[in-house]
Amino acid sequence: MQERCYDNLRSLRREMLKFLSDASLRSRDPLTMENAIDDIWHPKCDVFQTDSQWIILVELAGMEKEDISISRGDDYIKISGERDLHPEFEHATYYSMEIETGRFERIIYFPDLNLDKDNPQVQYKDGILQIAFNIEATIERIIPIE
Repeated sequence: MQERCYDNLRSLRREMLKFLSDASLRSRDPLTMENAIDDIWHPKCDVFQTDSQWIILVELAGMEKEDISISRGDDYIKISGERDLHPEFEHATYYSMEIETGRFERIIYFPDLNLDKDNPQVQYKDGILQIAFNIEATIERIIPIE
């Protein structure tokens, strides 16, 4: 009976992943599928817009900037890397372990704005990664009717 229970749970998990995949494709929400996969962690981030920029803030406390990778596709930006457990505490007995370690990745889709995607301003200070894209003016052209 216990084995049948585990089979049912595995089947339910597989169906949920299919559902989340479908929802992710429809919503373009990058966290839908990422949160369903448990082998990497996903740092918290804020994404917002000012009058002149579209800005991403990513919380990466304890990281060195050399351990953070940023890449860009046509419609998304990906932040990834790895945060190791501090070696001096590697053999400690933990009573609570809430700080994520290991590989991480966060994919954020670009909004429907005219952004200068080729020239982001990137800073890393006090555990916060900031990526800012300038919002470019939209040029509207008049098309004559012949």
